Amino acid sequence: MSHLWLSIQQRRNRDRCWLLVIERDGQRTTRSFSSFDEAKAAERELRRAEKAGRLDLRPRPLPVTLARLSGDFLRAKESEGVAQATLTVYRTLLLASVVPTLGAERHPRTVTALEVEQFRDKRLTEVSPSTVFRELDRLKALLGYAKKKGLVSTNVADEVKFPRIPKKSYDWLRSPELGPFLEACQGEFESIAKVAIFTGLRRREVVFLQRSDVDLLNNVICVRSKSHLGFRPKSGKERSIPIDPVLRPLLVRHLDQHVGLGPEAWVFPQAQGSRRSEKTRWFALSTQSAAQRAGIHRRLTFHDLRRTYGAMLIEAGVDIYTVSRLLGHADVRITQDVYAPLSGRFLAEQAARLGRHIGPSLVRELPTVPSLRQALRTLDQ
Repeated sequence: MSHLWLSIQQRRNRDRCWLLVIERDGQRTTRSFSSFDEAKAAERELRRAEKAGRLDLRPRPLPVTLARLSGDFLRAKESEGVAQATLTVYRTLLLASVVPTLGAERHPRTVTALEVEQFRDKRLTEVSPSTVFRELDRLKALLGYAKKKGLVSTNVADEVKFPRIPKKSYDWLRSPELGPFLEACQGEFESIAKVAIFTGLRRREVVFLQRSDVDLLNNVICVRSKSHLGFRPKSGKERSIPIDPVLRPLLVRHLDQHVGLGPEAWVFPQAQGSRRSEKTRWFALSTQSAAQRAGIHRRLTFHDLRRTYGAMLIEAGVDIYTVSRLLGHADVRITQDVYAPLSGRFLAEQAARLGRHIGPSLVRELPTVPSLRQALRTLDQ
């Protein structure tokens, strides 16, 4: 025969400070109440239900709140393979401002477009438009997740106008700067910088690069997901990057002299052979130091070396779609936005082919000077 044990306990400094503890058949559950009388009434009701044989102690489903929805959303993103650094940004944007301001314990269906607009306007007085844009973008993704789960019928963030943010400018090494910069790179950073410039690898892709990813037989470097290491390409797209003839001898020499023999060996390890931290500032500091030694006085980042690869491809006449695939961009519009000055010039050069193709035909169709004179005399008459 099952035995029901009930106990009422008081918790201090809590809104619902009275706790009804319920134990039956080794299972323990609790229910919280605002007053002792409410807890006592619940206890009596449980006693009556037990005597009547209708006692059901199955755990009640937790109420849906913005806070719980955010946790589910972040776990879903993690299961999709989103990088931990990206998840940290998502978590900060949602849980540091958006959810607390709108109300962590409210149901997502109660959020209105007007409240989101008020949140936007308030935040614009506190932080930059870029930050507000990112916060609204994550709220939109969160409510989109709620809609997919059937928790809301519409995504109210779709009705809200996002703040306009100034167009971001991008930088890369210009052709005359390449030689001096590479000569200024020192130590182990020299090989890393050359690989970044001639492959367009991102910093995390460099950090997680292993010997098995460098396929010298097929002359490509493979960027692929490694879920057991917590690595996934930023766009989610795996790709293969051709090894440039200029880079190949350096890469072969580096693998022979500085990389372990196993397929899992890190291509650019720390001194002890372990993987570098993906959050290290060493890449940024090394890039800026090399730039200063090369006489480049503007601020350069390690990511600018990756952009240099894209710029060199476009200047060499490679079409924008191929450049986008080689860089691993999720959308070709990202590539067009970053390299707008260069791609505009490339498009102009491509358009000029039309004139070179049909130009001779047009010249043949133009009337000669005597023919023009004859036409003018005809008009005079």
